Amino acid sequence: MKLVGTITALFLLPSVLAFAPANPTSRHSTAVSSTRDGYKDQFKNRERDQANYQVAQNTPKNQFPYVATASESCELSYDPSAFPKNLPLQQIQGGNSRLTWKMPQGADRLQMLIQTNGRPLKARVELWLGPIRRVHFMDISCMNGAETPFRACLKFKNTDSAGPQTLEISTSEDSAFPALVGVDVMTNDRSKERQEAFDKIWKASTKLYSQGDKTVRSIPIADHCKSVQLLVWSKDVGKKSFKVNVELLQGPNCKRQYYELQCGGGTQPYHAIFETPGNGWTMRWTNTKTLHDGSHEFVVVPYELENDAPPEAMGTPMYSGGYSEKNNEFGYGETLGPHGARSAPFTGNGQVGRL
Repeated sequence: MKLVGTITALFLLPSVLAFAPANPTSRHSTAVSSTRDGYKDQFKNRERDQANYQVAQNTPKNQFPYVATASESCELSYDPSAFPKNLPLQQIQGGNSRLTWKMPQGADRLQMLIQTNGRPLKARVELWLGPIRRVHFMDISCMNGAETPFRACLKFKNTDSAGPQTLEISTSEDSAFPALVGVDVMTNDRSKERQEAFDKIWKASTKLYSQGDKTVRSIPIADHCKSVQLLVWSKDVGKKSFKVNVELLQGPNCKRQYYELQCGGGTQPYHAIFETPGNGWTMRWTNTKTLHDGSHEFVVVPYELENDAPPEAMGTPMYSGGYSEKNNEFGYGETLGPHGARSAPFTGNGQVGRL
């Protein structure tokens, strides 16, 4: 009897047509057919879809959102004290050899030059605050250290307030890859001037945002750019440290320069110069920190152009043992060391300025 009652109730249910609209229209349907969870006719926003379609149609398929290009070289490139290529150099042999420099009292900024005689450049830069705290890390791997030397300016906490700090530069395990290193510790006046120049470039340039969790940004570099400058700072997006992989590609996935950078973001604005000789360069930026802890901004702008580059420094030795008998001898301004004015004579073995 229960079965007969159930069948009778099913036949008495109203038809599906009873729920249909009374006056159906013949307009074009915007429904998307779907049977998820038993629902049908899931509608989308027509205005949103039309706007997205128009943007997609009006944007060229091969156009990048940002390209590093300019009509003239950066004003900072004409300053002989900014990223000099004629710093007195010390040679570091391969096979995990290292040199260390103790930062003098009152120092808060240094600039460095690392290159080779034409061999691949494989080096590591570390700044230590105390015996176990590393506040800066840079792993360098270039195919030709003479064609693409590494130049950078590192800001760190003042040694008077933060305590003693030590810069350590080492080579790779392969003994066939030595490196030539020059370090210049700026005075307080020069550090303030460099910070003003940094702020001027930072405010006038387009800032690119990187959130974290393997976020990848690609920045094409114009063919007439002889070198580009990289500025990284996270003071406006969290004031936390950042960790990125920087790849400079020439051609389709041809990695000619590779850098692994880790630096304090809020208190350590980072400024570096990358050489880009020839055509077809692209910078690939990969954020390797977590999604909620790796937010930062960076700027990639030309530093020197092929037809508007300042003259090269002439008449200076590429390797001088890392010692200068008098201050400002090489034309890069007053310095705190490790190759500034010293009373001890130079013996030619590169021992002056080491720990």
